[in-house]
Parts: sequence; structure tokens; C-alpha cells
Amino acid sequence: MSDLESLKGLMDSGALLHPVGDGLSIVDFANALHSLMGIPDVPLDDGAMSVRRLIGEPEHLVLVLADGFGMNFVETLGADAFIRSHLAAEMRTVFPSTTPIVLTTLATGEWPGKHAVIGWFLRLREINAVSTIISYIRTADGKPLSELGVSVETAYPAPSRIGRAKREAVHIMPKEIVGSVYSNYWSGGVGQVGYDAHAPEDAIRAAVERIGAARSPTCVYLYMPHVDSAAHELGASHDVTLKAARQMDAMLGALASALPDNARLVMTADHGHLDAPKGKSHAVAASDEIIRLCEGMPTGDFRAMYAEVADENMDMFRRLIHERFGDDFLALTAQEVEEIGLFGPGAPSDETRRRMGRALVLSTGNAALDYRAALGDAGHPMISHHGGLTPAEMRIPLVVA
Repeated sequence: MSDLESLKGLMDSGALLHPVGDGLSIVDFANALHSLMGIPDVPLDDGAMSVRRLIGEPEHLVLVLADGFGMNFVETLGADAFIRSHLAAEMRTVFPSTTPIVLTTLATGEWPGKHAVIGWFLRLREINAVSTIISYIRTADGKPLSELGVSVETAYPAPSRIGRAKREAVHIMPKEIVGSVYSNYWSGGVGQVGYDAHAPEDAIRAAVERIGAARSPTCVYLYMPHVDSAAHELGASHDVTLKAARQMDAMLGALASALPDNARLVMTADHGHLDAPKGKSHAVAASDEIIRLCEGMPTGDFRAMYAEVADENMDMFRRLIHERFGDDFLALTAQEVEEIGLFGPGAPSDETRRRMGRALVLSTGNAALDYRAALGDAGHPMISHHGGLTPAEMRIPLVVA
């Protein structure tokens, strides 16, 4: 059985989820949101119209993106919890199920195959080096891409629609990322307000005050990274992580209660989380035989690694992946990835194809490949990951209150 056939079998069984399913997607959500914000010429298919009907036509809209708060966390909450009792629908996120990919989809309304931000780490041909794309830096030394001649438009080829909103808008986010290149790109130049990430209640207060002072239709965007941070550090089932999820639920309930009748609270997530148990998190160094078969360093994410593998080496590369990791990973060619449509409907853009390279090493479950050392990125040890196609990573909530 080929690796592509194995992937199809895992999807047929439900062990892995295709990003394009029969239900609602984060792309549907993005386009519905853009339409509600008054952005012109937004395409609305049946999925986007369904999301728009669920949200309604509020005068004021508060959107909360709870990073990492997938359905796996929703389902740990009690039946009377705010999020569970206001769950309007379940959606599916995009692949790879990682923050910069999903945020770029939210900004553009496009599938990753079109917007070309397809990994945490991406090789940019303009500098022939790997970048940490959401940080807008060269990974090996942290040098800003602007100093290397890479424009914002080159790093993020699809323009954000957010700045074209007719509603008065503000974006509330941890102060560390206010004014960053990516935040400026994402928001389209619309105002940003920072808060101390250790005091998330300040963000809730800022959102309530903004709505209270509004004199015209308003959209307030609130980014909350707390559950994601705890899960990465301690694991998705750790008491501290589950407590963070309960605290998020309580804060959202308080926010909804404080909003006026003409405002609506909408919450979703970019992805869920899945721990990599001992023996399932594999470190890959620059000297590794897997890397030596590649032309340059790998890119992508922990459960979706891209590699530039020459055609004549692909069989050897695939064999080595299976010898080392058994059934934990599949090795797919770029043509197979395109055939099965992992980056969304239609043919990927030329830039997406260039950034992916010629091979994808895809986790079949909870295994992860940590190749940061090969890129010169020390990073921090992580227990829980995302980026793959498991239900824990792909299922996300749509909460409307």
C-alpha cells in the first residue's frame, strides 16, 4: 500500500480529518466575518452563509480567538459551562493546523494553497534561507526579513482584507505582539491595543469599554493565547492547562454578560492540541541521515515537515522515514499532496508549491518531529503539539452569545 493510500484509509476511518469536509470550515467563518464587517466583494458560499446566519446581524461584534482552544478542550468543560452552552457549531480548521496558517486564512479568507503561508518555518527563495514566518525573521540568526530585502508583500503574498472593514475596528492582543510586522499585516493598519498577557482580565475590560464607547457599528478582535501556551509547556491534559481552559470559559461568560443587547460575542480557535508521549517526539539534527537526503533544511511544523527531496532520492527518503519511525509518519510527494487537496480546493499557487518543496512528512497521529536544532532555533521543549490532521487538532468550536 502506498503512503497516499494509507492516508486515504486513515481519513476514511476518521483517524485523520481532511481539511475540506462536509461541514463548516474556518474559511467559511473568515468569509462570513468579513461580510459582517462590511468588507466589499467577499465570496459567500453555502458554508459562509450558514455561519453568517448563526451570528446574525449585530450592531457590535466581539470576536475572541482563543489560541489552541479546540473541541478537545470544549469537551472537558461541564455541560453548563458558558462555551458548551453557547456552542453554535463545530468547524474544521485548515492544514497545517498551526497559528500563522490559520490567522492568515482569517485575514485573507483564502485556503493555505492560495495564501502560501503554509508553515511556522518556511524557506523563502528570495534569501535562500528558512524564515520563522510569523516573526518575520531569518530563523538561524533572528535577523529581520526587511533587512534582508524581503518585503511584507513577499512574505505574505495574499493581502489581508481586515483593513477594508467598514465597521470601526480595534484589535486587542498581548502587548508583546502589538505593532509587529505580522500584526500590522493582519490588521491592515487598523488600531491595536496591548494588554499584559498575565492579566487577561484587562483584555476583557478593554473590549467591554470599547463597545460601551462605540458610536457606530464596531468590531473588536481579542486574541487570547493562554490555553495554547499552557498546553505546549505542560501538556493538553495537565491540571494547569485544564484550569486555563476553565478560566477562559469564565472570562468569556463575564464578557458576554457585560455586553449590551446590541452586541454579539463570537469565539473560535485556530486549532486544538495533542500531546506527543515519550517515544513519540523525535529530535532530528542537521547531521541526521534524513536531512542529508534533502537539499537544504526542512521546514513546516512538528507534524507536517516539508523537505526538498530530489525525485531520484524519494524512494530512499520514504524508506528511511518508515525504518526510523514505523507507521508514525507518511512521506508524500508534492504531487500527492496536491492530488488529495490538503491545502484546500483547487490548484495551489506557484508560491505555495515553491515553499512546500517536493515532499511532506506527515504524522499519522500523536508523533512529532522536532528539527529546530537543524535550523539553529533552540526553542523550548514542548509536550503538546498541533499542525497535523487528527481530530484533536482539526476540530474547533464556533461559539455565539
